Amino acid sequence: MQRNDSDVIFERIKKLLLPYAGQMKVRTDQPDSYQLYIKGDFALAGKPFKELYFAGVTIRKTMVALYFFPIYTHPTQFTLPAVISKNLKGKSCFNFKQITEEQENALAALLAAGAAMYAKLQHP
Repeated sequence: MQRNDSDVIFERIKKLLLPYAGQMKVRTDQPDSYQLYIKGDFALAGKPFKELYFAGVTIRKTMVALYFFPIYTHPTQFTLPAVISKNLKGKSCFNFKQITEEQENALAALLAAGAAMYAKLQHP
């Protein structure tokens, strides 16, 4: 995969994350890495947190990786569409060497579901 292909995929996935930047903390915003954290009071696995990693996209050597933490913390809460299930490598990392509009739509729905779920976990 050429670097400009990676850049295009990175920008397409980053564009899906940008709507959440207003309600979350942007921890990293570099040409090859973008990360979002949710600020607030949370409890996961009996431990308190002041912020949680939500998602991030980064350019790797041979692909672009989307890390989506809600699927790691609550794997049974998500049903992955077939169009992106093959891209899930490990517990929370989706790898892309190319991306279709159908995959983008599936990722957008997944991100929305994760943001809504984490919002419910916040303590007022």
